[in-house]
Amino acid sequence: MRISRRFTTANADPYAGIPFSKRTSRIVNPDGSVVFEARDIDMPSNFSQVATDIMAQKYFRKAGVPTATVAVDEPGVPEWLQRRVPAEGATMAGETDARQTF
Repeated sequence: MRISRRFTTANADPYAGIPFSKRTSRIVNPDGSVVFEARDIDMPSNFSQVATDIMAQKYFRKAGVPTATVAVDEPGVPEWLQRRVPAEGATMAGETDARQTF
């Protein structure tokens, strides 16, 4: 089976045509107490504040994401599909960029 490329170009960043901007997501109760807050997260510029809040609260991992990874070479597995493990010395943090979840 052959699958032809339709929406991207080989060796090009798929996010190149999408502008991103830093945002803050803050969800508060009616009494003013903060339920959730995430600062300096990168979201597509055309996302509404509601879309930003939903993405940050529901889909970003809050912890356990390594800051750097390395591929594990496995016979018969193409490079783009190889599993990745935390790099030596990598710290764990949360996701701060929508590109990490798409």
